[in-house]
Amino acid sequence: MRKFDTDFFSLKGATTDLIARCGGQARAGEIVGVTQQHMSRIATRDDGSMLTIIGKLALETECGEPLLTRAEAKLLGYRLERAGPAPVDPDTCALSAHAAVMQEVGDLCRAFAEAQRDGRYSRTDARTVGRDLADLRRAIERFERVNAAVEAGGGA
Repeated sequence: MRKFDTDFFSLKGATTDLIARCGGQARAGEIVGVTQQHMSRIATRDDGSMLTIIGKLALETECGEPLLTRAEAKLLGYRLERAGPAPVDPDTCALSAHAAVMQEVGDLCRAFAEAQRDGRYSRTDARTVGRDLADLRRAIERFERVNAAVEAGGGA
């Protein structure tokens, strides 16, 4: 097998792991903004379809680990190291879940203020704000799950 082939399959394997960690092909497709069928092609070992850079960043942000970036760095002879302390998982810590909600509120306020800067609220502005609203909704849902776990006697 040629080196190109082994490198390609290494990247495909990392991509498949990344998609799985984000909740599967349907969920990953939602995050990236493509169909489940396209995400299936991206995950298929023998298909040449690959994630875009923006898609890769979106999925790595969602799963919280640079799985594909790590594989790419390894192919280039590098190793990734975390620049700072590992973040606390907002899915298990009430304070972190609250902080994630506040971060998303700030992002939403910034996006809306930017959208209103020229005095018009366009379809593009609405899409951008809509994405931030969806991110806020997910952060609130995470906070609700953590809160429910604490109410039930578990969690922190």
